[in-house]
Amino acid sequence: MSGKTIAIATIVILIAMAAFSNIIFKPQLENPDVEIKEAPLHKNTEFQLAAGEVYVYAYLMNRTQINITYEVLKGPNCTLIRLIENRDYADTCVDRYGMDSTGLNSAFENPSVLFFKPWMLALDDNWRWNTTMYLNFDSTYHNIGKTDYRVMRTENYRGRNAFVVEILSETGPVEYEWIDSEKRIILKTVGEGYSMEMIEGLELD
Repeated sequence: MSGKTIAIATIVILIAMAAFSNIIFKPQLENPDVEIKEAPLHKNTEFQLAAGEVYVYAYLMNRTQINITYEVLKGPNCTLIRLIENRDYADTCVDRYGMDSTGLNSAFENPSVLFFKPWMLALDDNWRWNTTMYLNFDSTYHNIGKTDYRVMRTENYRGRNAFVVEILSETGPVEYEWIDSEKRIILKTVGEGYSMEMIEGLELD
């Protein structure tokens, strides 16, 4: 399932960074299934986070700010990502390519992991990519919407080299993300009515 789809419905006290809402899935639909089709993706680096690292973000929506803290831990044959403020979700176990058990580059099973997605390991100056979400109901696929990703430019963001990525969804407003070129995690996100910015974890000006 789309991490952004679930996040806006289940972690509203923490974030609302989604293009979809669970309102889409009406009760009269029996056993609908959401499926994401991803374009081919060629990664140029492996997962860069290491056990012991901690990253804190300030999330601002409707003039209300909350802090979100991610801790990186050593797991059994994987690296664990833990959200400190909300333990309703299990730790996310990612492999050397940043993938969890879903096998998706655009979403995790755990929707609370917002500061990193596997597609960030593929960024370069000319990178473009897309995903399409489908609703599978009674063995019939219905196109919900396409999301296009592209690197607009690289720039220095508070002393860090960053890729500036535009995320344009057919069903929601555009979003911009500043991705650290070394660690491949979000430094800043700006969307319609919300923003998220790293405040601890890397040396920032």
